[in-house]
Amino acid sequence: MAGVRVDGNDFLAVYAVTQWAAERARTGAGPTLIEHVTYRGAAHSTSDDPSRYRPRTTTRSGRSATRSSASRTTWIALGEWSEERHATLQRELEEHVLESWKEAVQYGTLNDGPRLSPDLMFQTCSRNCPSTCAGSAS
Repeated sequence: MAGVRVDGNDFLAVYAVTQWAAERARTGAGPTLIEHVTYRGAAHSTSDDPSRYRPRTTTRSGRSATRSSASRTTWIALGEWSEERHATLQRELEEHVLESWKEAVQYGTLNDGPRLSPDLMFQTCSRNCPSTCAGSAS
């Protein structure tokens, strides 16, 4: 079986390899194993400390910025994107994030509340509520 390794963070490379493998299969040349080599830009979870297994010189922002810049340059060279469109999209996204944040904080934050009663979680307790929560039901 044919196999190919591709930079899984490079959309154009993944697309090209996938198109090649699909055409190969359509013409009867058999299946293709595509290995997508990717880079996880963040910790696995909030309890993960990537500095234990990654060099400190490897930074998420550096790789992300480089990848984003290279991708933008490629799309511009292909005539599918422009610096003007990029600036407009970035401004629109920043506005959207700000508006979404303003809406979200209207419902409260971890620091500013609202502070709900823990007993609220038992208001919809089922008929077969265990005795440990029955006394807390409102």
